[in-house]
Amino acid sequence: MTGVQHIFTYTGKHRKKLFLAFGLILASVVLGLAPYIIAYDIVLHLIRGDALAGKYIMMMSGLVFIFMTLKNLCYYWGLSASHDAAYDTLMGMRVSFADKMMSMPLGDISWKGGGSFKKNIVDDIDSMEELVAHILPEGLPYIIAPLLVFFILLCLDWRLGLLSMGSIPFGIIPMVLMMKAGTKRMNGFYRAAERMNAVIVEYVTAMNVIKIFGRTTDSFNRYVRSVKEYRDAALGWRKSIRNYMAVYTAVLPCTLILLLPVGCLLYMNGSLALDRLLFSIMLSLGMGGTLIKLLDFLPALPILSYKIRELEKTFQAGELVQGTDTPKLSHYDITFEQVSFSYGDQNEKEAVSDVSFTAHQGSLTAIVGESGSGKSTLAKLLVHYWDVKSGTIRIGGKDITTLPLSCLMTKVAYVSQDTFLFNTTIGNNIRMGNPHATDPEVLRAAKLAMCHDFISAFENGYDTRVGDAGDRLSGGEKQRITIARAILKDAPVIVLDEATAFTDPENEDCIQSALNELIRGKTVIVIAHRLSTITGADRILVMDRGRLAALDTHDELLASCNIYRKLWASHQAAMDWRIRTEESADA
Repeated sequence: MTGVQHIFTYTGKHRKKLFLAFGLILASVVLGLAPYIIAYDIVLHLIRGDALAGKYIMMMSGLVFIFMTLKNLCYYWGLSASHDAAYDTLMGMRVSFADKMMSMPLGDISWKGGGSFKKNIVDDIDSMEELVAHILPEGLPYIIAPLLVFFILLCLDWRLGLLSMGSIPFGIIPMVLMMKAGTKRMNGFYRAAERMNAVIVEYVTAMNVIKIFGRTTDSFNRYVRSVKEYRDAALGWRKSIRNYMAVYTAVLPCTLILLLPVGCLLYMNGSLALDRLLFSIMLSLGMGGTLIKLLDFLPALPILSYKIRELEKTFQAGELVQGTDTPKLSHYDITFEQVSFSYGDQNEKEAVSDVSFTAHQGSLTAIVGESGSGKSTLAKLLVHYWDVKSGTIRIGGKDITTLPLSCLMTKVAYVSQDTFLFNTTIGNNIRMGNPHATDPEVLRAAKLAMCHDFISAFENGYDTRVGDAGDRLSGGEKQRITIARAILKDAPVIVLDEATAFTDPENEDCIQSALNELIRGKTVIVIAHRLSTITGADRILVMDRGRLAALDTHDELLASCNIYRKLWASHQAAMDWRIRTEESADA
């Protein structure tokens, strides 16, 4: 129940509406008992043989109408207030969830995957509507009303009070067994749901790759397996609880299960007056409706509690260490001081180990190495994807963990091989680099990024929508638009993480020209796999298995570093292979 109790931390300023809803629905439940009491009074008169005047009948009928009308109005007003509170709370939870994701390490978000976060922010938070709008404001009155009836009957005759609660032990036992059985399977069910969400997101987003490489069968089979696993988990969960559910839903609302037979026996042996028996029967019948409503909510509590705990794992996840003050930086030197980092568990093997170097303002520093050597990890640590395990990264002499993330992002432009465009116009995608930029500034950035010509060729020019993730554009066009975005940002530090890794030669020339405009006068860190593009770098860092193996210019590294010579030879061989392939094709 801890998870359910914790929902009050999210209701916040909307809690008054919840209390109002609770009061109105409680009034509705109590008013719902009034017609049974009126019916009891009428039956009692008939048993006594009293003549019922028309005025009395009209008055009783009018009271029933008034009480039922007030009951329905209170219930309607209560639900209106609870739904206002619920949807305001859900909005607040989604905003808080998004804020939390903004402060989490971006690397952790990437690892967990979009499917898991989609389930949290859409499905799990959406299910909180039932808790806030119904269970909290309705469930408590449906518990209080039977207790109130029990207390009244207990005061009237302790035997009647106990008999009226006779169905509860017979109903509670299977309910507890159901919750226990369901809880055992709940974790497997939700893990299957997360896996299915992740596979569906991957299947849809990677559809073009799946079709191009003819992997439709494998990918579809993965998709089908995840759906079947979810189906089996859901059916297994339901089968484990359905027998218990059938028993308690049949027994718990049956408030007369002991009261009627035992009460009649007590009346027949003269130990119970008829009027008291009738009164207890009428009140118990009125209580049955509230218990039926309660049955709709109680089984949902473990499910909702589980979902809240899952949400709490994200809300309580570790955050990036960052400062609150925005300092003025006098220069933009980049310094790594004995930086070490490992993915996941900090006891795992270090991806980067004891790396130290300085990239001076206005210089171009390249980082090279074999796959898995730690090149991209260094770049992502600089833009604060994660906190380092040990050591310090400084920009302008300031530890990046002392800078607010928003401040750091104004100082650094990060261009990677993984491009992403929003499903809006080309102009708006470029303007992401500077939301306040004017149209002439956007046009200038596009021209510098060598993308103005292909944009102008579209019928709607800069107002052309790019589609989901920019799927209406080629890879090279998307890359140039992201570079235009970075040019418009005009950050003093540029990080290029293999920005031309997957481009064709024609686009590479355009992108290289655009990059030259982007980095002019900036402090630049380049992660490169094509060594010919960084031979003119001021300094080149050679990474080997997470460690800095060498640091010098291209010529000096060729003369002194075996690892770099090997990388250069491999690059030259690849270039020569391409040339010889082209020559063979010409022949």
